[in-house]
Amino acid sequence: MNIRHLAVATCIALSTTTYAQVNIKQPVKPAPATAITYAPIPDAVTNSSAAMGAYLRTHHTSQTDMLKALYGWMASHITYDMVNTFKPDYYKDTADAVQKTLQTRTAVCQGYASLFVDICRHADIPAWLVTGYTITGGKMDNASHAWVAAFTGNKWLLYDPTWGSGYVQNNKYVASLNWKHFGVAPAEYIHTHVPFDPLFQFLDHPLRHDEIRDGKWTAAAGNPVFAYPDTLAGFARMNESQRAQNAIDRMERYGITNQMISVELTNLKNLIAYTKQNEHVAVYNQQVSVVNRASSQYNELTNSFNEYVVFKNQQFTPSKPDQEIRDWVDGMAKKLEDIDKLLKSVTSNEAPVRNSIAEISTAMAGMRQRITAEQDFVTKYIKTGKLFRKGLFYKLSWK
Repeated sequence: MNIRHLAVATCIALSTTTYAQVNIKQPVKPAPATAITYAPIPDAVTNSSAAMGAYLRTHHTSQTDMLKALYGWMASHITYDMVNTFKPDYYKDTADAVQKTLQTRTAVCQGYASLFVDICRHADIPAWLVTGYTITGGKMDNASHAWVAAFTGNKWLLYDPTWGSGYVQNNKYVASLNWKHFGVAPAEYIHTHVPFDPLFQFLDHPLRHDEIRDGKWTAAAGNPVFAYPDTLAGFARMNESQRAQNAIDRMERYGITNQMISVELTNLKNLIAYTKQNEHVAVYNQQVSVVNRASSQYNELTNSFNEYVVFKNQQFTPSKPDQEIRDWVDGMAKKLEDIDKLLKSVTSNEAPVRNSIAEISTAMAGMRQRITAEQDFVTKYIKTGKLFRKGLFYKLSWK
């Protein structure tokens, strides 16, 4: 009897970078800023983040010059995506955002920021993608946004490659490189770019969201210093689920004052739930894999035993050396023990797994009796003189 295999479970797909599921803040026409000279990046290396990062790393000695070249390249080569601007699920995850931005040369803020971060990291510049909401003219925008933090010159500075590339006017994108959003100090950028997670304010005295809402920019000055470099270092060592929980704890402590923060918290909590479910699925599938391996080995054993039965019914012809026959039946007994060890290593209590183990175990019990009987027969066969061996088959042949 052959044992059928168990089916594996499917993991739930979820974006590895969450964004608030509300409107995405479009770039608006900025005030003029001082122009900055930057070196071009050749088209030949712009098909991948790795190639661009390697080029920047090998053709510039200054990280600031690398960032200028990247910021300028994105403004002149990536167009704001007016078609997908209100589709927050357009990117499946950060990797998808990078790929789509490079392939289409269009992006919304997630694409701009994801690509910028990816290239920075390939250029050995530490960088984080930051999500949050924005403030324009002293008023909070009802839209989420994404920008970049990069560590250069022994400090964290902020970059918004989306708003630096142009603006939307009368529902049309106008390309216009602007350096106002290049390398901005965190204490300045907090007035227009507010991270959901206060960690990414990069401030010794981070502000609560209600303090930002109410314009109380000095309210946190008397609070104990927040050692954000140490916290960020620990954050970097966490896995995705741990980061999500860490961010949730911090965001809840700093207040939930608008819909965007609330939605971001929901996204992070969903990420944790889906991650745990997928971890459970992964463990289950690992256990299923063991059971299926045991099932395959049992089916191979059954085939070997059936071949032995045919050989025995032919009165051990064509002739084989006694030791080879001995090794055959003993090998089948050893295979049974190996399968038994595999099954005992399975700890899952899921019904399909336990039922499959029970089915294999029942089959093994019958097979064990038959193999033990054949081991006894072979022992007797080998001990019997060759002239008298034929008589043994007339009593115990399998049909």
